[in-house]
Amino acid sequence: MSSPRTRKLTRPAVAVIPLTVVLALAGCSSSDNDEPSSAGDVTYPTVPFTAPGEGISLGHDDQEIGDTIPEPLHVGSITPIAADRLLGVEGGFGQLELSVNVIDPKTGVAESRITVGPGIWDPVIHGFVGDSAEDPAVLAAEVWRPRGSRGAADFTVSTYSGNLLEPAEVMLPDVARVHSRPGSNAVTSDGKFFVTWDDGLYGIRVVDLEKKEATGALQIVGCGPFTWMVDHELYSVCEDSRELLHVTIGDDGVPKETARSKVLPEDFVSTRKVTWASEAQKALLVSENGDVYVFDFSNGLPQEGVKPIGNAGQDSGRFSENVINADATRLAIAYTDTAIHPDSARGGSLVKIDLSDATTFAPVKSLTLADLGLTDIKSMTFSVDGATFYVLGTGPEVEGSAPQKIVGYNASTGEQVSSVDVSGNVGDVSGLITPEVLR
Repeated sequence: MSSPRTRKLTRPAVAVIPLTVVLALAGCSSSDNDEPSSAGDVTYPTVPFTAPGEGISLGHDDQEIGDTIPEPLHVGSITPIAADRLLGVEGGFGQLELSVNVIDPKTGVAESRITVGPGIWDPVIHGFVGDSAEDPAVLAAEVWRPRGSRGAADFTVSTYSGNLLEPAEVMLPDVARVHSRPGSNAVTSDGKFFVTWDDGLYGIRVVDLEKKEATGALQIVGCGPFTWMVDHELYSVCEDSRELLHVTIGDDGVPKETARSKVLPEDFVSTRKVTWASEAQKALLVSENGDVYVFDFSNGLPQEGVKPIGNAGQDSGRFSENVINADATRLAIAYTDTAIHPDSARGGSLVKIDLSDATTFAPVKSLTLADLGLTDIKSMTFSVDGATFYVLGTGPEVEGSAPQKIVGYNASTGEQVSSVDVSGNVGDVSGLITPEVLR
């Protein structure tokens, strides 16, 4: 019987298009030199893959079928993700496989595509700005489900780079259950550790991406599930005790609780999703009662009482998704068309986004569907440098077709700077992700 690792390595490779990885794989005939096998035995030739040579096309051009059978498998290298790109995720909640498009938000063109296998609640996907094909491009916490009697599911943390046929995989313990809400997991700024809150552990689990192994875990009941990371220092909340939490990830990848600070107000209510301003080392938390907190962890745990900068509640509809830019100068909050909580099955549709100052909560720009030129709102994010605010949604129907659009705004002034149709994708894009800068 094969071990779980053997089983993983034999999983079919992921096909990615265009101009990223292209398969030119032919039939499975055996050579004349194959050793005779007993009845019922089936053997398959091993087909190594190589870089494309002269006359070998990748992606959209046809190429002549050669005399070599089976045909050589040619594979190209991933195009590094540039700092002015966004990631557009096709599909969403609970799907076994999702495709991640690298999109130029100025043209709307999806330039390359990477397919990952989250298979858990909200997808756990991180993208990274890179200089070369060998730099990490996309990391995903994945679940590879069993079929028939093959045994338990395989939980992995996979980093896609290079030719994408050989992702760097770290096998997680069978008991691991990665918490998947946005803000509950992170990659350290040096790219060394993947850190996540674990639903089965009720605590923090650490994966060393360089050593390719799970290195430590720490149970902390009553805290989390947020991973605001400053280098190897993790910050989170403990709602019941009204504390902010500090956990240090050692060089050996073992997490240890360092300190707590009881600075949250008595009426503090936590939430499910949070975001992070990487340059300013500040965290945005919009609580379930609407209070808007911007925590400053640039000097460690705050020692004085923390107060909200405002409240997101409005009579017109319920506040929903939120995001803060890299230097913590602007934040955006989306609103539904009903007062029902957006996580409810009848929570309404997103119809407005308010762009605000991230220090004073003073309004900068209010963007309705009419202002955006969209019929719905799918997702929103800031550019890597935080200077541009982008909204993904569906444009008006034209000749029976409604294109997806990405609309860009100057984050400082709220003035529109771009509006483009999304193209080159296979399925509809449901979410935007800002790639991270590893230092």
